[in-house]
Amino acid sequence: MAILENDKVRLAIDERGNLTELVNRETGSNYAGGGMLWRLYFQRGEQMDREILAPDTVPEIAIDADTITLHYPKVNYQGAAMAIAVTVRVKLADDETRWSIELRNNEPDIILRECQFPLVRGLILGGRQELICSRLGGKTIHSIRDAVKNSFTHYVASDHNFLHTDMSYPGQCATNCYVFAGPDEGLYCGCHDETFAHTLHMFRLYGDDLECGFARYPSLATGAALTVDTFVLSPYSGDWHAAARKYRAWADAWFTPPSPPKWVRTMKAWHRIIMKHQYGEVHYRYDQIPEIHDDGLRAGIDALHMFGWWKGGMDNDNPQYTIDETLGGREVLARGIEAFQQDGSVILYANGRLVDVDSDFYRTFGKKVSIKDKFGAEIRDAYRFRANGTFTGHFGNRTFTAACPYCDEWFDKMKEVIDTAVALGCKGVFFDQLGFTEFPCFDKSHGHETPDMRMAWRKAELTRQLTEYARSRNPEMGLGIECITDVSAQHCDFVHSLSGFCDTETDWENTGEKPVLGLFVDWFRYTFPEVIITDREIRDDTDIERRVNHALLKGLRSDVEIYRCRRTIRETPIYEAYLKKANALRERYSDFLLEGRYVDTDGFTIDNDQFEARAFLNGERMAVVVTQSHMDSGNVTVTADGYDFVERSGLGEIRENGSPTRLTLNRHALAVLVFAKQAKD
Repeated sequence: MAILENDKVRLAIDERGNLTELVNRETGSNYAGGGMLWRLYFQRGEQMDREILAPDTVPEIAIDADTITLHYPKVNYQGAAMAIAVTVRVKLADDETRWSIELRNNEPDIILRECQFPLVRGLILGGRQELICSRLGGKTIHSIRDAVKNSFTHYVASDHNFLHTDMSYPGQCATNCYVFAGPDEGLYCGCHDETFAHTLHMFRLYGDDLECGFARYPSLATGAALTVDTFVLSPYSGDWHAAARKYRAWADAWFTPPSPPKWVRTMKAWHRIIMKHQYGEVHYRYDQIPEIHDDGLRAGIDALHMFGWWKGGMDNDNPQYTIDETLGGREVLARGIEAFQQDGSVILYANGRLVDVDSDFYRTFGKKVSIKDKFGAEIRDAYRFRANGTFTGHFGNRTFTAACPYCDEWFDKMKEVIDTAVALGCKGVFFDQLGFTEFPCFDKSHGHETPDMRMAWRKAELTRQLTEYARSRNPEMGLGIECITDVSAQHCDFVHSLSGFCDTETDWENTGEKPVLGLFVDWFRYTFPEVIITDREIRDDTDIERRVNHALLKGLRSDVEIYRCRRTIRETPIYEAYLKKANALRERYSDFLLEGRYVDTDGFTIDNDQFEARAFLNGERMAVVVTQSHMDSGNVTVTADGYDFVERSGLGEIRENGSPTRLTLNRHALAVLVFAKQAKD
């Protein structure tokens, strides 16, 4: 038995290379169930996913003061040795075990495609530990076992061998880690690798045997070698914030906080409007931009995110963004933008990856710049928007290829969008889908590795280059992207989220129980509070107060997309009236809610867990936002040790009970309490 231990962690590996102990010594919890540490998959001709299992080979094991090394000079596959060398190293540092794996493929006629490592097989979880993953910025999965059990693939995979679910980073996941978190302890699983290569976060059930791990895709030809590190498995003490701080401590080595222009930092909300839709319907002409502006001001909306403004209409003709004469022409568009920006901001939309196959650009450059799979076929996509009929939605959709972000022709086309935005006088430009994950490209003519497993990293680099170009054209030009990913978010000024963060998993209105949210944007907001993020999917007059309060609570900007971007907020009077109040509160406390540092639940406590409360810092002051929506009324006390109460305001019915920090909040009320740090003696 090879053992590493200190006062926080004990790790043990048996003589066959199985992980038998991964123990939090402060609590005694052991997460390891004695399973294998790695699996490999190779391709031989047309045979794919040939599986090599670690327990089939006995390793040579060496140990020194803080490192265990497992060396496999060859591996066994179906009873025969293969010339694939594997070396695993694990090092102990504080409460972290840090893992690396070196792979050498000397076997003729195969490609070593995939490495799953490090694995925790027979994962042992406490009853109160939930999975926090970073999908779409954060998601809580209350029972990973149940989630995997529901992952039947029918005819796709060998479900009789195991059930499997996964998610990828960068792009689908916002951070390269996940956490099994409890109130007082948890298991942190992270990939601290600054190559930002495509990494799979994976979970399996072999019968009753739960496993978690990571997968990488080296695609090593004969004679090639690669070392993949650093993976971290950490049985930590504390709540989930301790795990988030662990990831941020690593990210500080490469993450550069963005520096948005002032107008972006103080932006409260935008109208997201499709001027002309995919199926030809015109929702707004250019001469109606002042009308959109006036409708927005009724609710304190200070920006227009303008979709479908070009001749082809939304999701047509990408990337040919030609001003539409039938919508009013260039002069009318520029005049409308100028008028809007007397006291607001206009953001011009473009797609960051899709090429319409029915466009001149595709006919000229499309086949050259498109992402190819391993058979040389283009990666394609299709959107099925429709009006009131059904023909267009079923049979009239547009088809797209995905552009490889390594291609100069694509970069040049995106720069043209920035040039157009500058020429029209816009304050911002937005590239849809630029933050999302991407299919690996196999096209050798693009100059990258094949397959390229760093596509999402390259899209992040493209974001950086586009932001630099935008600033060179106008130092106050803001640039945004869709989808939250840490490596991309550092290079832009704002991120349009891919989903709504306020959707509930419970029928709270009928049960009277506290709403349970499926998404957990708290994870990313706490880990990277510098990144400006929007809410999404408030489209009508349904459940307005709770959802708008949630955006205020988490420091999100409001994405106003009435009837899926077809109308303005004038059509939804409940939303209009409440957002007006919310935006007035944002403006009053902009130092905190817009330009402060979100610190989640750090720095204060409340005495009633039926409330939600979050804090924002600005210098020596702190604002605590408190709200509830499921009770007719409730009492709560906010305590901020080391701070003095300064003032309070809010929305809805709030009553003071004996002190300014002990309050009664009626349903949907939201209070903002400001504190100042006490002077040191």
